Amino acid sequence: MEMTSADDHDHDEPRSGLVRRVLSPGPRPEERLEELLRDSRASVERMLRLGTSDLEAREGELSEFVRELTEREARLSEAEADVARRRQDLGAVELKRAAVERRERAVEAREEQVAELQEELDGRAAGTAPASGEPQQVELAFVPGDRYRLIEIDATPLTLGLAFEIEDAEFVVSRITGSPLPGDTRRCAYLVRGTRGEPESGGNS
Repeated sequence: MEMTSADDHDHDEPRSGLVRRVLSPGPRPEERLEELLRDSRASVERMLRLGTSDLEAREGELSEFVRELTEREARLSEAEADVARRRQDLGAVELKRAAVERRERAVEAREEQVAELQEELDGRAAGTAPASGEPQQVELAFVPGDRYRLIEIDATPLTLGLAFEIEDAEFVVSRITGSPLPGDTRRCAYLVRGTRGEPESGGNS
């Protein structure tokens, strides 16, 4: 029986390892391809998970933006409706003011016409009335101008056709009657513009 020494055993072990390496050259191409595919699928799955998380985050941001935009649009619509209502109210106010101004101008025109007619009548009466007569104590006077004014004066004896000065302007007494005020017993002189007892033939100045 052949006996082997320890040194022979040590020399045999490297040779057996080399034989195993020669007999096992490494993974086959199919195995390497399958391993690569597994790694690729794992990488793709990781990327998909990351992409899904990012997409969900972006969808959340987009939803919040849409909500804020909707609220802003609602506020803008309310503001536009309020502006439209205020514009309509302002238009109604402007129409009313224009109508009032037209009525006011019409009333002023009528007052002027009445004043001119009254002055014309008073002028005619002054032209036909006697220049002398019994003086009457007068405490009121109708003074012509842009419109007739009723003013109080100191008690003064006046007669028809008499020149009478008020407020640095000279007038002629065209008529003396009772006060136009209810319950007033004072006498009132109707004046027309003129000097030295001669009434002016023209209208108001």
